[in-house]
Amino acid sequence: MDKLVFQIIIGILIVLAIVLGGLYYYQKRMIRQYEEISSQFEHLKDLKIEQQFDEVEELKVTGDSQEQLKQLQKKYADEVTPRINEIVEEVKKIKPLIHTSKAFTISGKLNDLKLAISNVQDELSKIKSALHHLEELHRAHQQAIDQIKQRYRHFHHVLDEKSFEYGDSIKMLNEQLDQLEQQYDKFTKLTQDGDYDTAQNELTDLKKKNQDFAKLVEQVPKVYKPLVAEFPTQLDELASSYEQLTKQNYRFTTDDIPERVTQLRQTCQENINQINKLEIAGIDDSNKDIANQIDDLYAVMQSEIDARPQVEHLMGVLGKFITHATTQNNELSNELDRLSINYTLNNHEIETARSLNEQIININKEYTSDQEAINDHTAIYSQVLDRQSKNEKSLTEIEKQQAKINDEVAKLQEDQQRAEQMLQKFSTQLRTTRRQVEMLNLPGLPKDYLDYFFGVSDEIKKLAEELKKYKVNMDEVTKQLIIVESDLETLDEKTSDIRDSVELTERLQQYANRFGDNSKVAAAAVKSQEQFNKFNYTASLETIATALEEAEPGSYKRIEDSYYNENNH
Repeated sequence: MDKLVFQIIIGILIVLAIVLGGLYYYQKRMIRQYEEISSQFEHLKDLKIEQQFDEVEELKVTGDSQEQLKQLQKKYADEVTPRINEIVEEVKKIKPLIHTSKAFTISGKLNDLKLAISNVQDELSKIKSALHHLEELHRAHQQAIDQIKQRYRHFHHVLDEKSFEYGDSIKMLNEQLDQLEQQYDKFTKLTQDGDYDTAQNELTDLKKKNQDFAKLVEQVPKVYKPLVAEFPTQLDELASSYEQLTKQNYRFTTDDIPERVTQLRQTCQENINQINKLEIAGIDDSNKDIANQIDDLYAVMQSEIDARPQVEHLMGVLGKFITHATTQNNELSNELDRLSINYTLNNHEIETARSLNEQIININKEYTSDQEAINDHTAIYSQVLDRQSKNEKSLTEIEKQQAKINDEVAKLQEDQQRAEQMLQKFSTQLRTTRRQVEMLNLPGLPKDYLDYFFGVSDEIKKLAEELKKYKVNMDEVTKQLIIVESDLETLDEKTSDIRDSVELTERLQQYANRFGDNSKVAAAAVKSQEQFNKFNYTASLETIATALEEAEPGSYKRIEDSYYNENNH
């Protein structure tokens, strides 16, 4: 029983300890929240809003800025300050309760208080930012007053010291600068009066106008200078050069140079008039176009100056060139006519020579026409140079073709002589082959050999007939030479085969006599002789050779090697 009571007491003590611990922790948390709220509230004082109000009031703002300041002061006094006072009272009420049993009831109040302080802090931050904006406007405007004043001094200095770079536009530039200075004075007064918002609007507009004016001050000399210092001098030079060159009998690819010079002068004056009105948009592009046109006119004149000495030299050379090409073509045509009597010309040589003659005639017409224009002082030298340079190249190519044709036909007689020599050689070679065969004293010759022999003989006769023609076709002769030469080589091989077969057969027949007791060799010898008598010499050799190889292996190879060594095969 006592033990149970003891356990109950222990349990109660434990529960009590837990409760007291929870109460202690809760109280500590409330104290920490209170301290955080107090710290947050103290931070509101660090914003020093009232001090900032005093600083802005010292700026003596007016106008919209003054109205804005009044609204901020009213909001601070009517809305923010009462809230701060309420927070102070609430903090005073809550502080004594934290260490009492009522601490359990203040959690919600602390949260409300924290939210209220946060809202007040947001409002104060907005007010502080607005006040800071007014201060910044004041500082920015004071700085702008000095900067713009310095800038206008610079503008005056530039326009006074370098007025010659602006021409008559200087008047309007000074007028614009006066207007800007009037607006600047207005901005300065608004700033001095403290009407910063209105002054800011003026400053924004003034900055844009200052930028535009600065661009004019910078750009006008760039577009004005070439119009008064470069283009007029160049145009005067072009006009003077044109007059001098025409007196020296120069003509140009464009015949309106004086008109173009006049038009460019007008364009220059129009651009100057636009600049004087400060309407410079597009002037730079127009100046570039003027410069390009002037360069084009210089190039037109210079091309004629450069071309003239080249033309004078080329026309002298070309006249001789045409004469030489004409003479050479006439000689070539005469030679072709002569050769065409005895030879067939297969490569259109006569037609080509006629075509070359037509080209020479056309070149001569152009040459004569240009020479007359030069003599009449109406020639445009650059065009003459272009035409006659092409003609010079054409004449060079014509003479190359003439030389090629001449070289080809010059060989016709030599080729015919060589062909006749080859014919004689082939005829001799055929007779030699015939004598070699006759010396073998054969009973006859195979039909295919005879056919081939007489075929070669016919080809040689055909070649001889071709060379005896009144009008020789050397292309056909060349083809026939190739055919006969090839056929003779084949005939020589066939003749060698017959001779070798016959002589080897005879040697093998004699060697076969050693095998009189060998019936197979004896039978083969008889058969071989029969084939020999029928002019089948290759088969005759094969029959006796096969039998001897069977009777005495290696015998045929030994006899064959001996034969070829003796005859140097």
